[in-house]
Amino acid sequence: MRCLTLALFLVLLVLPVVAAQLKVDVALVNVVATVTGETGHYISDLTDHDLVVLEDGKEQKIAHFSQSNDLPVSMGVLLDSSGSMERKIGTATTAVERFIRSIHKDDDVFLMTFANRPDLRQDFTNDRERLARALNRVMVGGGTALYDALDEGLQKIKQGRHEKKAILLLTDGEDTSSFMTFDQAQSMVRESELLVYCLGISPFGGFLSERRPGQYPDPNGRQDPRTGPSIGFPFPGIPGIPGIPGGRYPGGGRRIPSQPALPQQYQRGGRNPRVVNEDTVDMEVLNSFADASGGKAWLVSGGSTENRGNEIQDALDEIAAELRNQYSIGYYPDHPLNDGKWHRIEIHAKDRRYHVRARKEYFGK
Repeated sequence: MRCLTLALFLVLLVLPVVAAQLKVDVALVNVVATVTGETGHYISDLTDHDLVVLEDGKEQKIAHFSQSNDLPVSMGVLLDSSGSMERKIGTATTAVERFIRSIHKDDDVFLMTFANRPDLRQDFTNDRERLARALNRVMVGGGTALYDALDEGLQKIKQGRHEKKAILLLTDGEDTSSFMTFDQAQSMVRESELLVYCLGISPFGGFLSERRPGQYPDPNGRQDPRTGPSIGFPFPGIPGIPGIPGGRYPGGGRRIPSQPALPQQYQRGGRNPRVVNEDTVDMEVLNSFADASGGKAWLVSGGSTENRGNEIQDALDEIAAELRNQYSIGYYPDHPLNDGKWHRIEIHAKDRRYHVRARKEYFGK
């Protein structure tokens, strides 16, 4: 009886300590950081003394620090399957299959394609054969619901069983059919607190697919104060579409279009209602998603040549390497995490030769 009483006493003594520890752990802010040198190579074997973490300009004490060499990842692959991907889908799916076979064996991955709408093709699994079969069944056709796919992908990734999570987005065009807007999608990325990697696949023939600021005219003839006057090729206007006068073609690339954009190319979910080129990558959008998350965006060619090789594969190989060469950093802020405010995060290395890439903010929710 005395032993039982002692055991109960010890349990009652320990429980508040455990509960307090759990409560404290909930308040931990976790950040994944990538550190590279002057030549872009990954820097390993750093310690918490090599980095400085600031929140809202105030230095934070690092409470948790580790290098995630063997840390498994939950990943969502969002693959554009719109009609413009017809010439590139084979190269893309082959590269993605090689990628999923090269990452950690315990990584769980889901595959979602998007054309007019997002479709989950394979739920979370670490079975590479199931993922390969799903990739081989991908069919192309339709528009590009890029923002809707990102939204659904960010919701789905929450079900991943690993703490470290990432989204891989591959697309060859601008959004043409989403109900979600760019601003809404960007806010989702900012609040998600996970890595987003983007591959913008340019068309064959070397078409310049990276959009320049101010390239698209305002449909009502006003100048966008953020980007300045529009530039582009002359075009005759699109009869029957109010608010789109003649004067500037919104493609902006090296290839002169043979005809103006069609009405069905009207963007439903973009930053401004405008005509878009389904075969043009908006790297401004992809870079904004990646930058907000601490990930990275690439503009790559959709084909392979003897001299250039497979640029999609090269970028995916870099992502696979990066996921195994990152640091997990945690600190306890001096305020409640659910304060309903945005907080700025800055991480830099004491060695000025090193560059640190990580998410730049979080929302107290």
